[in-house]
Amino acid sequence: MHIILCHENADFDAVASLLAAHKLHPDALPILPQRCNRGVARFLSLYRSGLPLITLDERPSGRLAQVTLVDTQRVPQGVRGVTPTTPIHIIDHHALHIDVDGRTTFTGETIGATTTLLVEAIQAQSLPISTLEATLLALGIYEDTGSLTYGATDPRDLRAAAWLLDQGAVLDTIRRFLEPPLNAEQQALFERLVSTAETRTVEGYTVTVAAARSEAYIEQVNSVAHRLRDTLDPAALFLLVQMSGVIQLVCRATEDAIDVGAVARAFGGGGHERAAAATIYNGGLDQAVAAIWEQVYAIVEPAVRVADLMSLGARTVKASEVINDVVPRLRRIGHEGYPVLDDERVVGLLTRRDADRAVEHGLGDLAVREVMASGVVTLGPNDSVFTLEQRMVESGWGQIPVVDAESRLIGIVTRTDLITHWARVHPTTVPETPPTISGAQIVAVLGKPVADLIDRIAAYAQTAGITLYLVGGVVRDLLLERPNYDIDFVAEGDGIRAAEDLAAQYGGAVHSFRPFGTAKWTLDAAAASALDLELNALPDHIDFATARNEFYEHPTALPTVYNGSIKLDLHRRDFTINTLAVQLSPAVRQGRDLDFYGGLHDLDARLIRVLHSLSFVDDPTRILRAVRFERRLGFELEARTAELIRTALPMLGRITGERLRNELLLLLREQTPEHGLLLLHERGILAAIHPALVIDARIIGRFEAARASQPPWDFDVDPVDLAWHLIGSLIPYDRVPDWCDRLLITHTLRDSIVAAARLIQTGDALADPAQRPSQIDALLNGTPDLALYVVWLVCEAAIARARIREYAGEWRALRPYTDGHTLRQRGLTPGPCFRVILERLRSAWLDGLVGSTADEQRLLDTLLENGVCDDDS
Repeated sequence: MHIILCHENADFDAVASLLAAHKLHPDALPILPQRCNRGVARFLSLYRSGLPLITLDERPSGRLAQVTLVDTQRVPQGVRGVTPTTPIHIIDHHALHIDVDGRTTFTGETIGATTTLLVEAIQAQSLPISTLEATLLALGIYEDTGSLTYGATDPRDLRAAAWLLDQGAVLDTIRRFLEPPLNAEQQALFERLVSTAETRTVEGYTVTVAAARSEAYIEQVNSVAHRLRDTLDPAALFLLVQMSGVIQLVCRATEDAIDVGAVARAFGGGGHERAAAATIYNGGLDQAVAAIWEQVYAIVEPAVRVADLMSLGARTVKASEVINDVVPRLRRIGHEGYPVLDDERVVGLLTRRDADRAVEHGLGDLAVREVMASGVVTLGPNDSVFTLEQRMVESGWGQIPVVDAESRLIGIVTRTDLITHWARVHPTTVPETPPTISGAQIVAVLGKPVADLIDRIAAYAQTAGITLYLVGGVVRDLLLERPNYDIDFVAEGDGIRAAEDLAAQYGGAVHSFRPFGTAKWTLDAAAASALDLELNALPDHIDFATARNEFYEHPTALPTVYNGSIKLDLHRRDFTINTLAVQLSPAVRQGRDLDFYGGLHDLDARLIRVLHSLSFVDDPTRILRAVRFERRLGFELEARTAELIRTALPMLGRITGERLRNELLLLLREQTPEHGLLLLHERGILAAIHPALVIDARIIGRFEAARASQPPWDFDVDPVDLAWHLIGSLIPYDRVPDWCDRLLITHTLRDSIVAAARLIQTGDALADPAQRPSQIDALLNGTPDLALYVVWLVCEAAIARARIREYAGEWRALRPYTDGHTLRQRGLTPGPCFRVILERLRSAWLDGLVGSTADEQRLLDTLLENGVCDDDS
């Protein structure tokens, strides 16, 4: 392994040199120091996802073969694996000032910035760089040369900076991160302005007005304005400072749609669209602020309106129409989405995909309103593109109806319209967003061994050229800071091959299912040793899948699968919060978050939202899953999702018992399954599975009692089997076999549940003091331990609990001294009488009628004298 390092408290020259050295040596890992200066830290928090830089914690394990030092001549502390024989190469813009041995080499010259040396090498090799990379490299040169003004600046620094500008380096970004610090008066003014700033959304743009008074004159108020703009990041900023009898107005904008020069001119000032200023001589500060807002509302207009993108005369369907009647029309037209009207008002959106799937599932006789995506989601023609984006993200709709002032439909604007617009106004790249999940967060939530394992898998995928994503529940729970060791990867390519390659490299076993393109890599001691990780700190297995899409031949069927993209793969999942993914390869995209379907929004809103209207029809077990996630995460069902569950309840009757049981098993393994069970009951879900599955609020207390108790006699309790018994305890015992058979519960378990339910519901004798021990023994005889334990848990009478405990611990093991051999010696012929005699003797012991062998012998003599066996002769 070859790594690239720089000094601690890294400045832009150091971090830019890391990047440049990596461009020259793409197999080397550029590792950020533990501390960076404030400006660098701000830059990385925004743009690191677009850069190949990693932290020490994210460095994969492995032998260190070489170290390259940039902008420093000493290896920083805390870097593991560097030995006295590790080759070290130094690249610096200062003269060599340390003693070197045979393993150390040096490249450098006295010049303005180390970045310059490396940029010259990148130029010489004609290596391509992105706009973001060019900007960071230019920051390195500008910072270390004082924006090319320091005495040590060399003409080569200027030429390198000029070349970087040719490659797309953004001077506005460079200036933003190299602003000089504020002096004490400016800083105090800045803090007052932050506290008074008011931000409003005007035509889809954020506009901030901040005002303050100062007794003393403060120079360079525009520097304060720059800092305030960078801190609050509005589309436009208007700063007013009253001092020396006048009001200084400074205006800044980042959008052409807000002409701040026009605002300044209204107050006698001047400037251009992005920067302007004025001095206001008349009126007070409050009056000036009010006048500024008045001007803002007058001049701010959307640069591009929905009217500029929309199509007029949208094709529609009526909410009352039948799906079978509209599908041929939709197919002929060929559009993807159609506004649904009820009394000429938009009430939803019907996509061709949902309509087709309804027909495929035999639901073509449903009305459109029962299949559509419900909601009044519309735009006006004068709304901004910003509002359009927000509306699409919030609703998940790819087609938004456009209505006039009277809410009458006049057109439609689609996701394709929006993409075309952005391709026109942003022809090259879009800004990178910082990753939501960092390597440090994975370490904090899952532990370093699991984080290292994920790093190894990512490194393999990058080497193998496989586009790989961490997906699903583990991503969701990382964002919620909940440990989840059910780790899933999706490959755009061959997921089975990925699992097999990793097993071949590290060990372990692979079990694959090619029809679904899935594989399970089971980790064993050999694999953990090869990974140099502790086995007990790793999950039992890792799941891999090939990115795929699926369709259902009919409702409740298992899906038919075909290969697809990551976007299609995520779309087939159950809920939006489970559609999140993090890209791990290729390296240039590592750490990129994918949220195609609003999962992050629903995580923040704590909502369980289904992806499409027929999801519960396709797979009704998702109904049970929705409740499980609702309870586990403390979320709520989104309103439309709850409505779709109610509509799809009859479909549960068509699901196989095995699939239903497996889904219920997952719920029963939760920490407090009783709350989920009660929700299933209250929403009619249990009854939809089988009419006999009817429980009540007593389920809460019974589960709580079970968690708080241990069996008073020695036997192993399976928590899931215990849960089935607790459910059965609330259901008439003669109905228990019906729902057990529906769920394909084994006969042994079913009979035990029946026994427990019968004793709980009919076992009044357990608490009857008049009942002798032998009668209680006969009542409990043959009852399995788990059934006895459940009866013991549920019974409230102390005498009943004591009798169950005595039966399980002592009574059932009691045997008389007399046995069949003894009876044969007394001249008796084996037969039914033997059982009668032995039971009479055992009952006598239980009831205290005999207390010794002599007593037992006398009772036996009496029984024989009285002809107990005469009927058998």
